[in-house]
Amino acid sequence: MAQIRIGVDPDNALGRQLSDLEKSQLPYAASQAANKVAYEIRERWKRQAPKVFDRPTPLTVNAAMYRKATKDQPYAEIFIRDEAFKGTPPAKYLLAEVDGGQRRRKGFERLLQSRGLLSPTQFAVMGRGAQANQFGNVPAGQVTKILSQLGAQRDRYQNQTSVSRKRRRGKRNNRDGEYFVITKRRGVLRPGIYERIGRGSGVRSIFIFTTAAAYTPRYDIFGMAEDTWKRLMPFFLKRELEKAMETARPLP
Repeated sequence: MAQIRIGVDPDNALGRQLSDLEKSQLPYAASQAANKVAYEIRERWKRQAPKVFDRPTPLTVNAAMYRKATKDQPYAEIFIRDEAFKGTPPAKYLLAEVDGGQRRRKGFERLLQSRGLLSPTQFAVMGRGAQANQFGNVPAGQVTKILSQLGAQRDRYQNQTSVSRKRRRGKRNNRDGEYFVITKRRGVLRPGIYERIGRGSGVRSIFIFTTAAAYTPRYDIFGMAEDTWKRLMPFFLKRELEKAMETARPLP
């Protein structure tokens, strides 16, 4: 997803007649110019991410990468990272932000589905009672606790047992941190995941189940790439060709 090649047509690179020496230096100069444009595009994507997303994670900000042009590959490539040490690669979760449409299902949503707690047509979005982390998401530690209490962990030995649940309740003076699922509307409570508050019947919503989780395109990486290429490629190509000519040996 989102891979762009930055190159140039040497036959009409500067829109003028080239000398034999210039022609001999043009492939190298063009590859160097393409590398510099690819770098500028990557940096522009990085600067734009915090303007588009609310408190984006470092993985999102640094999702753009590029490969330099080489002698055998006379073009540079700019692309969105398609791997991640943990979690979902940016190339997957940014797809809807670039192209629009329904967002991909998250890992914990698939785990909830496997337990029959979330239907195939539903998504889990952050509820009003959730306390977001610095990136605007439900903290990963809280998600892990929720999955454990609901018996939805991938590793069944990480799920909370009835014995451990009773032991935890006995040590606490309130019920904060106890989670439960509502699959059908119950009074004013919509389907979702809730946390009990205190010793009474108070609850707060952590996730709400909804059938709509669509995005409109707002991260126009292709438009930014095209605009950057048009503005900077002629400048960098001219500069790199001049530098190459200064150090080139005259043709025999």
